[in-house]
Amino acid sequence: MNSFLHALDVLVSLTRAISRHAARLMGLLLLAVVVFIGAEILMRQLFNHPLPGVHEYAGYVLAMLSAWGLSHTLMERAHIRIDVVHGKLPAFSRHTLDILAMLALNLVAWVILINAWPVLGKSLSNGSTANTPLATPLWIPQLLWLSGYAWFAITTSVLGLRVLVAACLRDTTTLETLAGPDHGESEGALAQAASTTKEAR
Repeated sequence: MNSFLHALDVLVSLTRAISRHAARLMGLLLLAVVVFIGAEILMRQLFNHPLPGVHEYAGYVLAMLSAWGLSHTLMERAHIRIDVVHGKLPAFSRHTLDILAMLALNLVAWVILINAWPVLGKSLSNGSTANTPLATPLWIPQLLWLSGYAWFAITTSVLGLRVLVAACLRDTTTLETLAGPDHGESEGALAQAASTTKEAR
């Protein structure tokens, strides 16, 4: 059991690291979009010659950002949560709601992914291109967009499994660290919780 828990914790840490690096990459792409939009405005004002494709690719980046940002936001527990009632409930009720919320989010993530796939499939089968001068093949931005939702579904599955195992072992510290509201715990809270669980055994 200890080796299984260790493997799960490593998987959670790996998922967190990949999500963080993906979020940083999306941030760099967003900064690039800001730079290109600024350059486009200057060229239009000074030379009356706008840069082609800036607004088109800015839309693609925002779509990818919205998809890939979900996983990092989940791992950092940065989603908006209204926990006024949650904090006043008994521990058992709080933990039950946290588990249900994580499982529901996992279900939503897979529903989004399943329903997003036909969009990419249709573009591939029809050879669809953007209705713009650049005529970008739509499968390229859609693939990057869909991969963000796929990673979000994987992330929710990994966290959901770890939360269920923590619930079965009555490891409330890990459960709260992964699925509870963020109260400003440090990033090493999960590692500390795993170490505490190991020592208790």
